[in-house]
Amino acid sequence: EVNPPTATLTRTAVPPATPTHSPGFAKLAQPTEFVSSKDYGEFGTGLRTEFQAAVDNEFSALEEKAGISVAVYTNGKLWTYATGEADKGVDMTVETPLLISSTSKTFLSALILAQIEKGLYELTDPLGTVLANHPDFASFAPDKVNPDVTIEEILTMSSGMDDFSYNIEGKTASFKQPVWTPSDTVKLIQSPFSAPGTFKYNDTNVVLLGIVAEFYAGESLADLYREAFLTRLNMTAVILPEEGIAWHTQLFNDPADDFTLPRMAMPYRDVSPWGGAGFGNMIHTAPFELGYYLGAVGRLRYGCCGIISTPENVARWAYELYRPNGSAISVTARDQLLNSFSGARVPPWGGTNESYGYFASKRTFDLPDSTTITAYGHPGGGGGYASLMRYSPELDLSISILANSEMSFRGSCGPEKPMNCIAAAIFAAYSVAEGR
Repeated sequence: EVNPPTATLTRTAVPPATPTHSPGFAKLAQPTEFVSSKDYGEFGTGLRTEFQAAVDNEFSALEEKAGISVAVYTNGKLWTYATGEADKGVDMTVETPLLISSTSKTFLSALILAQIEKGLYELTDPLGTVLANHPDFASFAPDKVNPDVTIEEILTMSSGMDDFSYNIEGKTASFKQPVWTPSDTVKLIQSPFSAPGTFKYNDTNVVLLGIVAEFYAGESLADLYREAFLTRLNMTAVILPEEGIAWHTQLFNDPADDFTLPRMAMPYRDVSPWGGAGFGNMIHTAPFELGYYLGAVGRLRYGCCGIISTPENVARWAYELYRPNGSAISVTARDQLLNSFSGARVPPWGGTNESYGYFASKRTFDLPDSTTITAYGHPGGGGGYASLMRYSPELDLSISILANSEMSFRGSCGPEKPMNCIAAAIFAAYSVAEGR
C-alpha cells in the first residue's frame, strides 16, 4: 500500500492506486495522427522566403544530414517547412513526427511549478521529505540519492547526484525486463553523491522529479501532460515511455508500423556500433526495430527526452510557455521560471551568453543592428535526433527546429551549431521586417 507523504509536510499527496508502469502500461489504442492546423494566418511572402532561405542555406551545407522540419510562430501566424528525408525513400514533411529530445524537459519543469503553486510541496522541501512515503524511496541507496537535496537544487541540476547513464550494463539490462518503473532507473546510479550546489547537467535529476510529480498526482507523466497542457492547448504529441510500445516478447523485432500517422522519422547517426559504415539510418542498420527503440530505449527517456511531436506543436508550446501572457502556466509560475537562470550555470552546449534555470536555458542572439535579444527554451539531441526550441520576448516570436540526425557539429555562422545558425537567421530576418 502506498501511503501519503509524511505528516511533517502540510501538503497531501494523492498516491497512485496502482503502479503507473507495468508490462502493458503503454500501447495507444490507435495511431496518433499528426495533422497541420489550417487555423493560422501567414507571414508575408518576403519573410517566408527569408525563413526558407535560412533553413536551406544551412541544411544544404551539411555533409551528414537526413531531414529537417521547422516552425515559426507568433500571435496566430504560423510558418512551417520541411526538407530532406524522414526515411529511405520517404520525404520529410511538416506533419512528420520526430523526437523532441531534451526539449521535453520544459514540460516537466512547467508541471513541477504548477504542482508547487497548488501547495503540494515547495521548492525548498528536501527530497527525503517529499518522497518519504513513496514505496520505492527506502530502496534507493542512501549514499547515491541525497535525501537532503531540495526540489530547487534538483530542478536546477545542482543536486550533486551522479548520472545514471554512466551505467552502460545496467541500462542494457533494463531494456530486457518485462516490468519497469522509473525507480529502476534511479537504482542505476553507481557513484556516491557530492555536496549540492554545483551545476552538473544530467538526467538523474529529471527522473527524480518525474517520480515526485507522479507520486503527488497519482497519474503518469503522460496523463499529467495531457491534462495540464496538451488537451487545453490543442497540441498533438506522444509521450515515451508511457505511450510507447508495450513490452512484449517480440519487442526487439516490432516495426511499430501503426504507431503514428504519418510514420515518425527514422533516426540517422553514426551506425558503426551496429556494424555499419559511417552515417546512416540507425533502425535499418541496427539489429532491432523501431518498436524496441520506442518501447525499451524509451525507458531511458522517461521525464527527460521522450516526447514525439512536430515543430508546429513545439513552437506553439514555447510561445504559450514563455510569453508574458501565455496560457501554458500561471503568471506566478512563469515569473519563477524566468527568474531561475544563473550565470553560474552554463550548460554543456552553451557559451558565455547562455545560462540554465528550471530545465530551461536562456541565451542571447545578435541582431543585424548590433542589438541583442533574449531567447528562452531548450535544445536537445542524441540517439539520431536533434531539437531546438526558442522564444524571444523582444520579438514575440517562437521557433522550433527538429531533425532526424544529431547535427552536433559547427554550423556556417561560426562556433554555433547548425540549428542555432538557423534560429539566428530567422530572428534577424523577422527583426528587420518588423522594424524591431
